Amino acid sequence: MMPARWFALWAASALAAQDLPRGQVLERVTVRDNDRQSYALYLPSNYSPGRPWPILYCLDPGARGRVPVERFSQAAEKAGFLVAGSNNSRNGPIAPSQEAIRALVADTHARLSIDDTRIYAAGLSGGARLALAWAQNGGIAGVVACSAGFGSPSPPKQVPFRLFATAGVDDFNYDELYRLSQDLAKRGVPHRFVEFTGGHEWLPATLAAEALDFFLGRVPPQAASTSKDQAKQAARFEHLMQEIASAGDPEKPALIQRLQKDAAKSEDSGDRRVARRAIGSVTIESMERGRALMQEREYGAAARLYETAVLIRPENAGSWYSLAVAHAAAGNTKRALEALERAAEHGFRDAQRMEREPLLAKLRREARYRAVLRKIQ
Repeated sequence: MMPARWFALWAASALAAQDLPRGQVLERVTVRDNDRQSYALYLPSNYSPGRPWPILYCLDPGARGRVPVERFSQAAEKAGFLVAGSNNSRNGPIAPSQEAIRALVADTHARLSIDDTRIYAAGLSGGARLALAWAQNGGIAGVVACSAGFGSPSPPKQVPFRLFATAGVDDFNYDELYRLSQDLAKRGVPHRFVEFTGGHEWLPATLAAEALDFFLGRVPPQAASTSKDQAKQAARFEHLMQEIASAGDPEKPALIQRLQKDAAKSEDSGDRRVARRAIGSVTIESMERGRALMQEREYGAAARLYETAVLIRPENAGSWYSLAVAHAAAGNTKRALEALERAAEHGFRDAQRMEREPLLAKLRREARYRAVLRKIQ
């Protein structure tokens, strides 16, 4: 017979989960006692609160909970996992992400029947670092680390959880994950390293299934194989990053143009991988440093970084929009309007965001601003 305490917990979770559909990705489940917090959720079609279930908590660097939940949903259906992805945890100050994790864990435990011995975490980039730090504090049975490791020169001496490390071959953090795997292998720490075709992004659905199988013991540990070509690519990447950092305004466009040419090659090669890694790294670094400078009201310096971002990836509408806001704040109305027009040309469509942005206030009297607004509405 079920003990009274367990029966009460089972009854509470059964009632809490009644309104949650099975077998589909729910984009937004609002935390009951905090409507500022929410998460995406996937429950297998056969979910029942009659038994405890393993759960995978996902941390995206841009607070896009739906993205990883969708990526893991098919694998979770077959393996019998619950999947929840925070819509609040993101790159930046640690305190808001810690609050988001607490809310995510508390609300899912209140609604669902969860096996506390089988709690797993997955993260991309900064989300991976956060998931690994969470796991080091205990209570996490395994981590899927996409595109980032522990964030220190060497991993901790003890890794008391199963680690599935993965990165795209074009990812600027590929070398970090590769070195992590090699280091863990030398120390005899079991883990699994898998690369995939792609860049700085969540692992593909096929690898999501492999990650869950690794947690369940269905696939063995696997370290990164030793490769002289990889060592050459890593050295070439480091040299390129130093070259870009030291290049002045006259040299930088030609250097970036060369990178773009190598990155656009149709066949996979070491040169193409290194060029794509460099382009991704410069883009992310420019945008992140630019956002930090905007918060410090260093608008001119932020605009210079965003200029690099649009130079290296001119198709990125978000970078053009950020450039427009920075130049408007710095008082360069002409360049701000040009950037806003380019943002619209490349697919920027968030009219409400544009209208609410206080730093664009001076542009609203301009006919070119109103033309962009009409175009994207």
